[in-house]
Amino acid sequence: KLLQDEDGQVQEAHSISAGLDYPGVGPEHCYLQELGLVNYTSATDTEALNALKTLAETEGIICALESAHAMHYAITRAPSMPLDGILIVNLSGRGDKDMETIIRELGL
Repeated sequence: KLLQDEDGQVQEAHSISAGLDYPGVGPEHCYLQELGLVNYTSATDTEALNALKTLAETEGIICALESAHAMHYAITRAPSMPLDGILIVNLSGRGDKDMETIIRELGL
């Protein structure tokens, strides 16, 4: 599955995270979505950076920019969960590889 325009041309993809800057989706993801087993969302660069900053300030963890997108979802989803609810976020990668981008984009 690809990001395409109305003429079927592959569209440009953009993400502050190099690991997410790709217009394609693997067949496993398409299959899981067709079965209704997963729901995909997105986060803007700003939302991901804000989530990364919140995680760093509150937990002392500098996650990779890819994982910052998941953190944005967790931060927005958590308030609607029961107080005893459990939310698991997989933080893959290391934020130290992204420090130059993080510093530039957050104006630090």
